[in-house]
Amino acid sequence: MFEYDTKRLYITVIAKISPEGNLFPLEIRLDDGVAIPVDGCLAAPLLNPAKDGRTAWRFLCRIEGMPMTLFYDASSCRWWCEPAA
Repeated sequence: MFEYDTKRLYITVIAKISPEGNLFPLEIRLDDGVAIPVDGCLAAPLLNPAKDGRTAWRFLCRIEGMPMTLFYDASSCRWWCEPAA
């Protein structure tokens, strides 16, 4: 489900956690039930500190052939991306 914020678009992400504890996004689910697969990760996840003191993991992915950054906040267990301009 999408939830709008001025700087964040909260999204539903299906992810895999490996036995080693690594987190990998597999697909994004849209409100209408459409599943968009994540083609792959372009870089290792990075810890992304925010100005408000919170931290989130930043995943640079390829989705439908285009680079897209997904964020995951482990403290709230929520995924988001930045809304398109």
